[in-house]
Amino acid sequence: MNSLPNSVNYAEPIPSLPENTQKYSVSLQPVNGQTFTVAGNQIIFQFPNRGYLIPDSLYFRYKLVTANATTASNMLGCPFSAPFQRLETQFGSVTVDSINDWNQINHILTNLTMDVAQKYGMQSSYGYTTSPTPTIEELDSRAIPAAGETIYLAGPVPCMLTNITDKLLPLFAMPTVSMVFTTDSLSNIINPTGTVTSMTLSNLELCFDFVEFGPEVDAMVRGMGQKIYVKSQSFSNASANIPSGQNGSSSLIFNQRYASVKAAIVSFSGAINNKKFDAVDITNNSGDYSINISGIQYPQKPYSALNNKGGILQELRKCIGSVYDRANSMAINTLEFNRLDSDVNTSTTAPGKFYLGFNLEKLHSGSLLTGISTNNSNISVNITQSTASTVVRQCNLLLVYDSLIEIDVLTRQASCKV
Repeated sequence: MNSLPNSVNYAEPIPSLPENTQKYSVSLQPVNGQTFTVAGNQIIFQFPNRGYLIPDSLYFRYKLVTANATTASNMLGCPFSAPFQRLETQFGSVTVDSINDWNQINHILTNLTMDVAQKYGMQSSYGYTTSPTPTIEELDSRAIPAAGETIYLAGPVPCMLTNITDKLLPLFAMPTVSMVFTTDSLSNIINPTGTVTSMTLSNLELCFDFVEFGPEVDAMVRGMGQKIYVKSQSFSNASANIPSGQNGSSSLIFNQRYASVKAAIVSFSGAINNKKFDAVDITNNSGDYSINISGIQYPQKPYSALNNKGGILQELRKCIGSVYDRANSMAINTLEFNRLDSDVNTSTTAPGKFYLGFNLEKLHSGSLLTGISTNNSNISVNITQSTASTVVRQCNLLLVYDSLIEIDVLTRQASCKV
């Protein structure tokens, strides 16, 4: 008998949830205080040991009060995430995920995963604005008036916990899960430096949904074996200094070891105005770029800023998804993509967004370990240029890597394999 098309197969069983299923919306508050300042302070949230976390429901919200030294200033990058230098996830007392320069990463991801309309729609929540009447061009940084101001910010938290896509996280079978934010210094996120005298965070809440299916479902999960696995991915960020006057061929070595790196995004920051939230073409349209892992060059033909600069943007798009996916949009305009090393003072409302994307995934699929292993090799970023750089820069290497959460449901222990 020929099988029926799904569209007319009315005999197909329809799954349903258990009758006693309950969903809860939670707003966690920090366990170590209520009010925090910037410059290295930790803000700790602890998840309940019950139910199943719905990963894509998690977001962070808070109140921010700034005091200025009588001079108007700018909060750089994505204002929502700008105050936070590091984000850590802990299982019990063990840190399983640590993302340095998380504010820089979130700024990059916001521009690579949202289009202009989406950023404009989230303008108030993310904190973007530079005038009483916001325009579509004012979607980076925030102008802070001389008298200071109070703003309310909220946004998603990209990390290992929220990058789980095909499963719920069984909090009831795990040790206490904590999320730790560490604040950055004012000098890294404010321009001009010294114009903001203090920045105070309060009303901090980590919001998410979790669901309980009842003891029968929990028992079935425990019966699946002593250890269960949940697939996710996370981010690793490292940087290296590049002196001014750099010319010719050079290689920067990074020691980031992971079993499966799916993508690498390289940027060159350090301009006076936008600091680590800038990304410019350090070759000034004169050279090319590639990376090397285990003696293999990616791509085989280096990206050329001289001959095929437009292709660099399409290769970046491949790191996020398909070049044919209409939903795979970015918020990068021509001015921002064409920022050069010679543009020492880029505008805070139009920072450089010259991101070099290297798609290292062997095949887009739901399989695990689809990327390139760096366990036994350093990563070198290779630059060839014929025009010397003009200022000191930082080369930032952002990796997107596979992670596997291993949960021992009998002993309620958990770890992460990367």
